[in-house]
Amino acid sequence: MLRLHAPMRTLLAFLFLLVAAPASATDLASSDFDVTFHISHPAKEYDAHLLDGGGSAKLTLDPTDFTKSTVACSIQVGQFNSDNTRRDSHMLEVLEGLIFPTVSWNVESITGTAGPLTPGSHSYTASGPLTVKETSRTISVPVQVEVAADGAITVTAALEILLEDYGVKRPTLVFVPIKNELPIQVTVQFPANAGVFAPPPPPAPVAPVAPAPEEAPTE
Repeated sequence: MLRLHAPMRTLLAFLFLLVAAPASATDLASSDFDVTFHISHPAKEYDAHLLDGGGSAKLTLDPTDFTKSTVACSIQVGQFNSDNTRRDSHMLEVLEGLIFPTVSWNVESITGTAGPLTPGSHSYTASGPLTVKETSRTISVPVQVEVAADGAITVTAALEILLEDYGVKRPTLVFVPIKNELPIQVTVQFPANAGVFAPPPPPAPVAPVAPAPEEAPTE
């Protein structure tokens, strides 16, 4: 039977741990968060933009498989600007912003090509509960993920919700309510971080070398 010396056993055990241990998740935080709501009314259409610092996102990224990552997003309903103070105040009122100051979306599953992120453009579908006021509904949204060579990530998405699905009373203009459909554009930028890429594979285990057989003593 081949016997390994203690240093060799220690080296092999260390190499085994390198191969067996999963890569740890990388947490990325961003407040570079742009959201635009498009409001439609028979008499007028306008956009409401999220002010700087009005939103945040945390991406818990699995560097070996992006589809195993999760995202938590939150925006402050009082931080939108449509260039009309009275209109913005009315929207804050119907959203009950003093009682429910945030809208959140927690992405719990991501579908698309499994595997690590690489520099370039990638398409996925993100799913999870969107919470407005007291109502949560699971939505699935196509997202585009742009990855730079330095690990910076830009995520863009376009979705549409129905205000009445979330218990939001539609504001009126000249006694006519705005449309129930609310298109939303979202862009989130995460700063450069080399941790978004999968670590290189560990070196192959070194095969132990059997000691040379001892020579028989000569008479």
